[in-house]
Amino acid sequence: MYKLLSSMQTFVLTMVLMFSCHTAAAPKIDSLYAPSSVFDSAVTPPEAFLGHALGEHMTRNDMMMAYFRQLASQSDRVKYEVIGYSNEKRPIVTLTITSPANQQKLEQIRLQHLAQQEVSESTISSTDMPVVSWINFGVHGGEVSSTDSALPIAYHLAAAQGDAIDGLLDKSIILLTASFNPDGNTRESAWNWQYSSDVAVSDPNHALHRSPWPAGRTNHYWFDLNRQWMLQQQPEPVAWVSKFHQWRPNIVADFHEMGSYKSFYFHPGAPDRVHPLIDKQAMTLLSEVVQGPRDFMDSEARLYFNDESYDNFYLGKGATYPLMYGSLGILFEQATSGGLLETPRGVLSFRDNIRTYYHVGLALLNNAVEKRQSLLAYQRDFAKNSVKHADKDDIKGYVFAAPEDPARVFHFLQLLERNQIQAKPLTKDLTVNDKKFSAQQAYVVETTQASYAMVKGLFEKITTFEDNTFYDVSGWTMPLAFGIDFEPLTRSSYKVDDVVSPQFPTFNPPAKAKVAYVFDWTHYYAPKVLYRLLDAGFLPRIAMTPFNAQTDQGTQTFGRGSVMVSVGWQGGIATAADSDKLSQIMQQATLTDGVPVFALDSSHTSSVGMDLGSNYIEAVELPKVLLVIGPGMSQYQAGEVWHLLDKRMQMPVVLVNKSELNNLDLQSYTHIVMADGKYTDINAALILDIENWVKAGGTLVGIGDGAKWAGKTMLNMQPVEIKAGEKALQKRIDYADKEQVKAQDMIGGAIMAGDLDITHPLGYGYTRRAIATQRSGLLAFEPPANPYATVVKIPQNALLTGFASQQNQQQLAGKAMLVAERKGKGSVILFSDDPNFRGYFYGTEKLFLNSLFFSGLF
Repeated sequence: MYKLLSSMQTFVLTMVLMFSCHTAAAPKIDSLYAPSSVFDSAVTPPEAFLGHALGEHMTRNDMMMAYFRQLASQSDRVKYEVIGYSNEKRPIVTLTITSPANQQKLEQIRLQHLAQQEVSESTISSTDMPVVSWINFGVHGGEVSSTDSALPIAYHLAAAQGDAIDGLLDKSIILLTASFNPDGNTRESAWNWQYSSDVAVSDPNHALHRSPWPAGRTNHYWFDLNRQWMLQQQPEPVAWVSKFHQWRPNIVADFHEMGSYKSFYFHPGAPDRVHPLIDKQAMTLLSEVVQGPRDFMDSEARLYFNDESYDNFYLGKGATYPLMYGSLGILFEQATSGGLLETPRGVLSFRDNIRTYYHVGLALLNNAVEKRQSLLAYQRDFAKNSVKHADKDDIKGYVFAAPEDPARVFHFLQLLERNQIQAKPLTKDLTVNDKKFSAQQAYVVETTQASYAMVKGLFEKITTFEDNTFYDVSGWTMPLAFGIDFEPLTRSSYKVDDVVSPQFPTFNPPAKAKVAYVFDWTHYYAPKVLYRLLDAGFLPRIAMTPFNAQTDQGTQTFGRGSVMVSVGWQGGIATAADSDKLSQIMQQATLTDGVPVFALDSSHTSSVGMDLGSNYIEAVELPKVLLVIGPGMSQYQAGEVWHLLDKRMQMPVVLVNKSELNNLDLQSYTHIVMADGKYTDINAALILDIENWVKAGGTLVGIGDGAKWAGKTMLNMQPVEIKAGEKALQKRIDYADKEQVKAQDMIGGAIMAGDLDITHPLGYGYTRRAIATQRSGLLAFEPPANPYATVVKIPQNALLTGFASQQNQQQLAGKAMLVAERKGKGSVILFSDDPNFRGYFYGTEKLFLNSLFFSGLF
């Protein structure tokens, strides 16, 4: 131990001396810092602080944050700020780096920078204004050189000496954030350290290069955070998107890694795959801004590519979202290497990857200064052009409402506000396309606002495209995803109040009931309240038929799925304590869960045959949910289920690796959820165990591949065989057309219409038969022989937004998206579409929750 410590001390001392003497190293291609660099000896280099050379190990997140704090304490160029926290409560840190003089007037510079983007203030001179550049790292925590390259860049900006750095900092405000995903980064770094060796191993089969499921790409709940800029359903993007809007940088650089067999990529992307709302001038200017990185790569004869593979279509990525606000988003991708790695292009080095991003990052920052006037002018012009586009647009706004569920509307308003979009409450009833929107229950988002582009991006439906190839989803119209009724407004003949800030709905607590409490199932958090009741030992029951009843707040109508809980007998002696506990739960529902609750003083209702003791009010049981996870499973879909139940509904979910299912007593669980993944390795014995468990009363819920497997093994249902597109049926096709033909045959992420049976228990809580679902792929089922088993049917011409060929739509028409069948005493429920997609499909999450609570009611 003493020898190890001594050698570490020697290493640190050597590093400190090396960096404090300002001795220029001999020019070497693998030298991390530029040979001519001179650094302030008062600022600790990262190698000395960490105790190892950069690239020798992946830097632990806590050590990186500690180093950033030290930089801020040692350099008056650096300001350290915690902008938010991850799910695991790790800080998300941004360094604001600029000249000491700029630091003294930082808030003044920020306000002036934002004022330039106000049309009324756009005449402000920008001659002396600094350019604002944001470089961010580690949104995918497993992309190791992305995160670690932030260290030498931050050190250089804090400690480098000379005219070049003085000029850069005088004319720049640089925001540096690492890591965007500290939880994923921590998982990956732990693996990297665990399997590091004194002798580097480049064999790709080495454990170091094969981090286990779910690896470090995703956050705590296994969400891909780089798809969350627009969606903001996780705390990390809420924090950094807020920081983006606080500054509205001129450029936003997003550093990533890609497959080790590739070379090096940076924007601009494929020119025919740019969202139509993105300004063409932005793409031209972007190409000029990355000239510095091009020059560096060319100077070392390093191969790279632009204008292909990656695109700027999905608006929710880090390199695309900024373009909706007058900033330039710039994606960088380099071949991954967690150490030394053998690839088709030779042996990759983690240290060399860090070095490359160090030089590319600095080249970009310097290039931004060179293009400072052009970038500032573009941002001013963007604000002016937004007003012009809005004036010319035939659409003057969008009206929307979901009066049956104020909590869901709250979350939609919250999404709008986080994207800097203003909404105003409707003050006079409005009818649009035969739909009535009621005053004080509906809202209007006008297009004549600063965030015009994003208003269109969230509300518009697009179904025709220049190129049918997409790097990500092709459709995401937000009101459809939230299950909210909306219509475009072509005239300004509506009455609205001032802009509102969303407030979570609260309701008056019910009076103390003499007989029962009732609440409607339409409310988003009703499942949360039902679980709380069941978990507390109460025996709530579910109304299978609508009914009217006299309550403490007058006569109310309760729909199918409404929850009734008696204040009397609960299978034992009813006590005053039980009554008080029930009253507390009901009050909590109204005050914190957004669920109005009503007190009833009689079992008799005004609906014939629907008194509270009716046979049409059924019992439900406490769900005990097992979620299958592990290697071969989709961490995204599994994470969506985990997040919905754990974070939103406050329901425990047991996470079990698929490989461990053989060893479990399945009778301990009421539900097993199988998401997308590989199921061919489930053996016959386990299939029989699951089948017997279902017959005994268990519910198997399958999503995507999980539904495909469950349908085949449990119900003998074969998925629909969707035939290839018309071109692929030809006898011969030119190979050069392969990608386009393949794209034509895919549905990579579109929103499709469905016809929902709202009288079926899985449709409880919905007031409209029309439902929008997120479809990725061609999986569907033939409607079962059981005429009641097709809960959601795909209609003709189902495409609502995104891309799906006409032939694929025709082949899907009439098929089942959601199937619910009984098997013995249990149930098998199949979702071909993902009801919990990326945490923002609030409109279909209730279908999934119904599969947990109501699977025994049909």
